[in-house]
Amino acid sequence: MVRFIHAADLHLDSPFSGLKDIPEKIMKSIQQSTFQSLSNLVYSAIHNQVDFVLFSGDIYDLEDRSVKAQVQFKQEMERLEKQNIPVYIIHGNHDFAGDETLHITLPANVTTFGTSVETVELTTNDGTVIALSGFSYDKRWITERMINQYPTRYNQVDFHIGLLHGFQEGQRSEHAHYAPFTVNELRKKKYDYWALGHIHTGEKISDFPPAYYPGNLQGRNKKESGEKGFLLVELNVHTSAEIKFFPSAPIIWQKVNIDATKIRTVDAYYKLIQESLPTRENKYSYLVTLDVLVSKESTESFLNKITQNQFIEIHQHLNDKEFLWITEYKVTPVADQDERLDINTLFPEAWGKVLAEVSEDKVFNELTADFFEQSKSAYLMQERTEFYRQEMIKKAILELQMISDTKGVENSED
Repeated sequence: MVRFIHAADLHLDSPFSGLKDIPEKIMKSIQQSTFQSLSNLVYSAIHNQVDFVLFSGDIYDLEDRSVKAQVQFKQEMERLEKQNIPVYIIHGNHDFAGDETLHITLPANVTTFGTSVETVELTTNDGTVIALSGFSYDKRWITERMINQYPTRYNQVDFHIGLLHGFQEGQRSEHAHYAPFTVNELRKKKYDYWALGHIHTGEKISDFPPAYYPGNLQGRNKKESGEKGFLLVELNVHTSAEIKFFPSAPIIWQKVNIDATKIRTVDAYYKLIQESLPTRENKYSYLVTLDVLVSKESTESFLNKITQNQFIEIHQHLNDKEFLWITEYKVTPVADQDERLDINTLFPEAWGKVLAEVSEDKVFNELTADFFEQSKSAYLMQERTEFYRQEMIKKAILELQMISDTKGVENSED
């Protein structure tokens, strides 16, 4: 049996985006959060007596690594060195190999893979032999199928693990220039585990072999919401792998959607918001995006009251250990649920099929191709990412509901 930690996409010393008017104390906590998450990982590695730690790329946010990030990473690796825990690193598209004269030397327990696929072997204290294969990026984009350079599983070892910073081909078109691969290509190598990196959402892409993205170690904007952390992996010769997610991020970005269309009083609205926000009992801090639907029949005085800045301020808190801060607050008047022409309720199967099709990369890109290819709209150009796709679909659904509301009124008058 072998036990190890698999992490990726630390982006140490990364700037946080989408924040404004944040108290200085909170900003300091935010700026330190990637380092704190790493420290939590190291504590867990020591506490769980792991055999080794894997980092599958993007330890740093930029190729021009800040001295602060390098020194703090070195200090955390020294904590592992004192416990005789080896560390294996590949660099990704953000922290690709650069000028070595600008890099801080890491302790002897750290092995960094070169820019060509290479394999190293490790023997644990109980005599288990593990082969580890991987490579580091030498530039920002790698379109080559680096997976072809990985050797087939070594027969003489107990376990063979692959480290790969790249994207699963066909899943997310915006990542196509990052060492593409398919699950079938992973399977052909016959490895016991694939330690993947690059995608910031935790994701299992295969059971056999087990192939996982752990997600990034600390969310850095509202797109990277929810708990973030690493995977604790146990491989056994005669049983299936055991993989457990461990949250390590001290700050959680959370999107809270609330349907308050039945609410008519400020008191009831206040209580609903209070109940919907994360509780203060846990150990995490939160950066919250709050999106509330209210009835379009709401009085003007009610809307004025609930949209005042002080209404948000009373729900925020800050103490010595954690905080809850609302970074965005949007109130949208809509028709009450009973009045809406609820298409997804009337035609659930057809509606679900449409949403699934539109959510696919290929269909969405075909539907929006004309717009994105128009030179006049070049100044609006942005990547058609999964987040952008979902936002567009959500807005389209809302507009469709509003149109349905209007048609419903017109029909009733007929």
